[in-house]
Amino acid sequence: MPADVSAKAAFNLEQFAEARLEEGKDLDDLHMELSQQLTQVRRELHDLIDLRYEDFLGLSSSVSGIDTTINDIRQPLSALSTQISEVHTELASKLEKIDARIAYRQAVRDKRHMLRLFIDLSQLLDRVNAVLSEADQQLHAGDGVGALAEHLKSLERAAGEFSQVRYFIEKGGTLPFIIQATERMRAQEERLHAALDAFLASRIDEYVAALAAPSNGRQEAGGADVGLLAQCLRTYTTVGEYERAEALIRERLVRPMALETFGGQPGKGMGLDPAVLSSMFQTALEFIRCKGAPLVRGISSHLPGCAATLEAHVLWREISATILSELPLLFVPGMPDRFHQNYLSACGFVRQFSRLFDAADRHPDLLATEESYVEFHRKWQLSAYFSIRKKQLTDAIDSSDPSALDPAAVDRITEELGLSTQLGARAMWAIRRCWAEDVYLEPLASRFWQLTIQIILWYNHSASDALKLLIRSNTATEEGLTAVDQLLAHIHDIFALKQLCADHIGKLRPLLPTPAQALDTSSPAAVPSAALTDNLRGAIARAFEPSDDVATGAIEHISATIVAASCGNLASQLRRTTSQFRHTNRAAPKSPSAFVSKLFDELSAVELKISTSQPNTLAMLRAKVCLGISREMARVSAEALSTISKTEASLHRLRKTTNRASHLDHSNDLPVPSSVDLRGTMPASDNDKIRRQIWLDVAETGRIITDSLSAATHEDYEHLVQLIAPLGT
Repeated sequence: MPADVSAKAAFNLEQFAEARLEEGKDLDDLHMELSQQLTQVRRELHDLIDLRYEDFLGLSSSVSGIDTTINDIRQPLSALSTQISEVHTELASKLEKIDARIAYRQAVRDKRHMLRLFIDLSQLLDRVNAVLSEADQQLHAGDGVGALAEHLKSLERAAGEFSQVRYFIEKGGTLPFIIQATERMRAQEERLHAALDAFLASRIDEYVAALAAPSNGRQEAGGADVGLLAQCLRTYTTVGEYERAEALIRERLVRPMALETFGGQPGKGMGLDPAVLSSMFQTALEFIRCKGAPLVRGISSHLPGCAATLEAHVLWREISATILSELPLLFVPGMPDRFHQNYLSACGFVRQFSRLFDAADRHPDLLATEESYVEFHRKWQLSAYFSIRKKQLTDAIDSSDPSALDPAAVDRITEELGLSTQLGARAMWAIRRCWAEDVYLEPLASRFWQLTIQIILWYNHSASDALKLLIRSNTATEEGLTAVDQLLAHIHDIFALKQLCADHIGKLRPLLPTPAQALDTSSPAAVPSAALTDNLRGAIARAFEPSDDVATGAIEHISATIVAASCGNLASQLRRTTSQFRHTNRAAPKSPSAFVSKLFDELSAVELKISTSQPNTLAMLRAKVCLGISREMARVSAEALSTISKTEASLHRLRKTTNRASHLDHSNDLPVPSSVDLRGTMPASDNDKIRRQIWLDVAETGRIITDSLSAATHEDYEHLVQLIAPLGT
């Protein structure tokens, strides 16, 4: 902008505004630019005043006429602003008119589209109606395969057109003509369904009749009729009614056989004879083998991928539904023996049913996930069956129901397994019954395992109570032990039953589910097959731990009783030895006393009652008895030798003799004074003869224990042997 604003020739407002409008700037931009220029001019003016102060003083005279110039500028700008407002208003009005025309055009286009939709829908409905009429004419034109094929092609064409009709109606919304078209569509839908149902039903009936008459040469599925069936199913799929076709096949093909086979049974299946049920299943399998499976294979050859659905949704669903409705009490274990056989028969039927449809395109899990299949298996009241079996077994072993336990069976088990008590035989009978072929069911493996552990725990408790009662009542008498036979019998059965149960685990392995699951042994997680048997044996061992402890305590009690009976008169025997050599002038002894060998008579008598199949019990009892006898021999012998030493010391003080005894250390209270050494000499004094005899008896006791009985002696005995070594030969 020129610095000398008074020079009008240097600035043209109209040209300035036009130039800015051509650049695309509006009034706001122009106002901003002029404001910036004004600020710049004022800054330059201030600078100019500072530089030319004198000229500023004369400014009033030099700027005369500036108001006129400003007015000249303001007037064109105001006119320009008015023109811009008028243009903006005019443009807005024109834009509104354009928008209205565009909306009108869109409405026309939508109406044209809906008109086209109505025309197309009307034509489609007419075509569907025409095709259905043509199909009816073809059906009545002839009965040959060709006429049927043309009839089905027309139905398939009508199904395709009908699918388009349904698409257009869904797209049309709720317009009045769409509602009218929907009513026409429903009428045509019913007509199409009726035609398809009639065709499918006639083909199924003809297929069944053909298989019933093998002479006509149409026994094998997969011919023209099956091809027409497959094409008909494809037509059902086109209109989204495949399940309707499945229901019709079930009704025409499977239901008559199922009702004839499983219907009309007295008692609704309660306690149904297993032979009768097995015959029913065989009849159903024969039907599937001869009619169902060939039909499925024939249709799948024309329509791949449908075999699995026909197997699960048609054949199995109808048969299982008929069984559930006609034999509802079959699944109730009122008669557990028959229930068991019927359940196994049903499982066998399911397995054979699946084998009839093994094919490359068969989905392995389709039948297992079929709702009717799951419901069929859920209906079997396995929990109630297990409760009945559990009560039978517990009542039998508790003897609350004597008729529940066959005495002959218990006797056979007792004789077969070499058990000694009725308690052990009943427990083993119950464990065997848990896994017997006529009791055990694979889905109940975990529960039967828990019941096995409960039976073992019951036996442990009962056997422990019996042992404790016998221990309390068992005493030593002059005739020997009382109730020892019963004690030994229970001890034998505890160890024998533990081993029998562990051995029985190996026989159970084939019965357990695959893949093997944890049977409440230590963890609920899956157990590897190789480790399952070891885990079960470990659970058995843990279950027997309480009875093992009680049995060990019983063995200790028997051994203590034997030791008490054997060593009860040991002190009197040693006193008799003293009297034999005191003032009798008898020769020095050279052999042990006769009573030493009799110390083990009680042990020998008890060992004869222990079976050879109990080597562990025998070894444990012998070891404890030998320890006890050697300990008692050491104690009594040490007391006798100490008495001799004390007697010598007392006599020495009284006699004040000067013989060898005066040189003895009589203050020594040991069983053998430190100055006494009889090795290599024959004892001369009575006391030395007594000492030699005691030494011989002690040595003989150790020899019998170590050599004859192959056992160990007590540490007190070993200590005494070292102490009395100077008394030996």
